[in-house]
Amino acid sequence: MSDSPQHPGGYHQPEEPEGGYERPPTPEPGPVVRPSGRAPEPEGRRPVAAERFRRTTRARSKVIPAERSRGFWRLGTATVFYVVVIGGMADYVEPDVRILAHLAFWVMIGLGFLVALARERRHDWAPRPRWPWLAAALGGAVTAELLILALGSPTIIIAGAVLFGLGAFFLMLVG
Repeated sequence: MSDSPQHPGGYHQPEEPEGGYERPPTPEPGPVVRPSGRAPEPEGRRPVAAERFRRTTRARSKVIPAERSRGFWRLGTATVFYVVVIGGMADYVEPDVRILAHLAFWVMIGLGFLVALARERRHDWAPRPRWPWLAAALGGAVTAELLILALGSPTIIIAGAVLFGLGAFFLMLVG
């Protein structure tokens, strides 16, 4: 679309040419005879039919309450993903990098816990159990280290691929 006055858009009455032309006169409405016996409309502008149904008061806005999530499945999925990633990279990075990854994971779990607490308070929900957050933080790090010692990175990578493949298959079945 352009800003030129040649194409303003929308519907406009055509402009009259220089010589002009006269529009046919509109007929004057005669007296209105109503079979219902109601009084005729006052002279002047007649109301449009839709005006009878127009709101005179503002509609009330209904507050939709926030729903609580169903369980700790995101926390569990994130923990399993963390264990697979840390276990899969263990043979290829220095132990200091794994320590930093554990610390970053604990910080992320702590931030998620604080967000969950803030949402509970903001929406006046009943408190949920707190132990899954601690179990995910400590259990994820301990499980990753035990799998690294027991199996090694290639086995963890293959097991993680199989596990996530089965999870994707289950999600496709459930829909």
